[in-house]
Amino acid sequence: MNWSWYRELYKIGSVTGIKAVTVRMTMAVGVPLIGGLLLGQPAAAVAGGATALFVTMSDIGTTARIRLSTMGAGWIAIVAGGTLGHLLGGTPHANEYVVFASAIVAGWASGSYPGIAAITRYFAVATAAGTGMRFADPAVLLSLVAGGASAFGAAFLAWQWFGLPPADNVIDWRSGVRRAFAGADAGPRFTLCYAAAASVALFAASALRVSDAYWAALVVLMVMRREGTVSIELNVQYALGTLAGVSVAAAILHWLDNPLALAVLATTVAAFARVGFAVNPMFGFMSFTMFLLFVAHLPGAGVPPHLLGTRIYDVSVGCLLALAGTLAATYPRFERRGD
Repeated sequence: MNWSWYRELYKIGSVTGIKAVTVRMTMAVGVPLIGGLLLGQPAAAVAGGATALFVTMSDIGTTARIRLSTMGAGWIAIVAGGTLGHLLGGTPHANEYVVFASAIVAGWASGSYPGIAAITRYFAVATAAGTGMRFADPAVLLSLVAGGASAFGAAFLAWQWFGLPPADNVIDWRSGVRRAFAGADAGPRFTLCYAAAASVALFAASALRVSDAYWAALVVLMVMRREGTVSIELNVQYALGTLAGVSVAAAILHWLDNPLALAVLATTVAAFARVGFAVNPMFGFMSFTMFLLFVAHLPGAGVPPHLLGTRIYDVSVGCLLALAGTLAATYPRFERRGD
């Protein structure tokens, strides 16, 4: 399969670039994650570390100004999504409605420029996570600010030490916003299929009383792509990476329950997630999934005895629904091409 468009988005380009990305991600995620844990605020540490990861992943563009603008927009979207999920989720079926609404936004804007498409997807992911990881600690709000500030600080330091990394991912904000509002290259069919798959995944996992049912929705939001049948292989790579990440993380969590050690491991896999995406989407999603699993168990809730089976189940549900949604969104067009 031709991965050129995907590699253009995530490419690093040199050994120096790999060092820069790894150092930058370690600083961005490690400061709020490990720092919050050492300060006795594990819930805030999780929110801050995850925010730093997503904001850093929003670094898309060619110039420093455009990159910082995209990161800033990603920061706002993540905070808004997490707050929306936290405030409106938690009541019967409210979670599904909130996830559906946020996925509508992400699906409709998925055909815009890569930066805007990534930001709206992170908004939907943060909303789904907010409905499940309902943090009541007021320190969490401060950690969202700290996570974004850490991402920006790490970016400035990395750029000063290693220089601004090259990129061909041009983002024209005016054109991108117009494309996002118009639903360019996405359309209502994909948007509805995307939103329906995410909300059905959450509903199915909740109805079956799966712990942390929002995981199934997260998988759909992250895996399903608007490129449809052209990117089925990419969907499969995402799915395989997610399942592999669950398996490896569950094995580690079975033997390791020290919060500080988990925070260090989470920082480590986050640091390699960006490099993994540049090499192969499977490696990127494997690291990404391991990060989410490690930080989800930092606040002290304990590791469920059947974690592996539970996560494999809801991740499989999410992957299957993402595939079904992809086919539902594209099959009529595929059929017409064969006529």
